[in-house]
Amino acid sequence: MQNTFRMDNKISFIGLGKLGLPLSTIFAKNSVSVLGVDVNTELIDKLNGGETPFYEDGLDECLILAKDNIEYTTSYDGIMGNTDTSVILVNTQIGDTYSSSIVESVIKDLCVELVKSDKDYHLFILSSTVMPGEIRGNLIPMIEELTGRELNKGFGFSYVPDVVKLGSVIKDFENPDVVIIGSSDGHSGKITRDLYDKFPINNPPIAEMTLEEAEISKVALNAYLVSKISFANFISNLCESVDNVNVDNITNAIGYHKPIGHLFLKGGLSFGGTCFPRDTNAFIKFSESIGHTASHIIATDKINENQDLNLLNIVNNIDKESISVLGLSFKPNTPVITESPSIKLVKGLLIKGKTVNVYDSLCIDDVKNEFSGWPYSNMRDKIKINYFNSIKECFQAGELVVIALPSDEFKIIDDGWKSFDDQVILDCWRILDSNNFKQIQYKCLGKRG
Repeated sequence: MQNTFRMDNKISFIGLGKLGLPLSTIFAKNSVSVLGVDVNTELIDKLNGGETPFYEDGLDECLILAKDNIEYTTSYDGIMGNTDTSVILVNTQIGDTYSSSIVESVIKDLCVELVKSDKDYHLFILSSTVMPGEIRGNLIPMIEELTGRELNKGFGFSYVPDVVKLGSVIKDFENPDVVIIGSSDGHSGKITRDLYDKFPINNPPIAEMTLEEAEISKVALNAYLVSKISFANFISNLCESVDNVNVDNITNAIGYHKPIGHLFLKGGLSFGGTCFPRDTNAFIKFSESIGHTASHIIATDKINENQDLNLLNIVNNIDKESISVLGLSFKPNTPVITESPSIKLVKGLLIKGKTVNVYDSLCIDDVKNEFSGWPYSNMRDKIKINYFNSIKECFQAGELVVIALPSDEFKIIDDGWKSFDDQVILDCWRILDSNNFKQIQYKCLGKRG
């Protein structure tokens, strides 16, 4: 049995999606020999052809730097004979909760190969988020049953949850605040630590713990962060009812207190994406499963839901028939539209019979697909949605323009873009200078008037 991870030993990386591919290339560009596996044939063909399959900041460069140390395949054949460690980072989200079905399928395929292998030890590292208790309660017994091997003798198991944000995945992987490592024993923990200690630029602390502690740490982290977001949005809503206040001045002030901090303390729209809604729901369900009610997280979730309704009511009360929405993903610098507050707004406006004009530089095709399969698509003759590839053209098509994302590309907007006599801007994140608008009526969230 090896005592540490050797850089000349190849690792297999299962799952080459929006998180898996960036992480696998970071390993590879740091001289780790990587076998990248994904069942998506189109994805693998693009990678083998030198094409970047999706947008993520810095991914193009990372792929180039990694190319000499990474191979791509759809096959599990020989994977255990040629690798000592397998990192699994596949999707575990079904709706607003978890499903380990894809992880289970991956492990079953790996176990078939492990039975064929003459190696006496293999380390499984899971990075996909799972419900607390899933690893020891389900995944490890599955491996033991399928392979006839005993935990910590014939195989080891570690859990290294990803703590990254779409749009800055590579930066976050290379500059983590902390690396969380849950492991089945000291041996698997040491191998994992030696591996994950190779590529972070910032020399982060490594928090080593049990598998169960790591599982809870991941969902607890995001549950805490959404509490912070919802608190900032609560303050933002209060500010809209009080004269002479701007939410940014308040959150900036309290954010200087070290126990609070500025990160995620920004009044605006609801949180969306894949991780926050899923992990919040998971934390609630896990708490309930062991006899506790996560009242504060339930309240946080309710504030978030109300934020979507609040935005729709504000837009409806401005009472315009043609509305342009700039920014459709759930956050800047990513094409992901899952649980996007912008998409929820657009749907609410279309149901009201409004004409909606939309623009986003990264996800317009995904938005078209979203609405082609929308349950209200049977109202297609009544739905009035226009897609634009130009910020200015989309802006000028709307009597009301909603700035839904705090993207730098929108900061060029000024009075010169005016196209209606009574045109209105609703700046949800207060990214524009109100002094630049004398002809266009400027409104924002988090401030009265």
